[in-house]
Amino acid sequence: MRLATPLELGGDRYLEAVSVGRDPDSGTVRDCPGCSGHCYDDEWHLKATVLDRADDTRARFYWCSEPCLRGWLRLFPAT
Repeated sequence: MRLATPLELGGDRYLEAVSVGRDPDSGTVRDCPGCSGHCYDDEWHLKATVLDRADDTRARFYWCSEPCLRGWLRLFPAT
């Protein structure tokens, strides 16, 4: 997946990075923000890092697939 970053998401939020990975020693389950699916750390998933410049914090979101991430990004106006 090629995605130019940082990408303005509106307000003070910016998508800083997207990575693909897994943690084979962990069984943590997370809800995918793009669908009703789940992300398991021991399976391949996408991780998006979002910076909030208002308070200089970073949040990480885990996605089950590239289509889910791209669908979420379409919710934000292009800049």
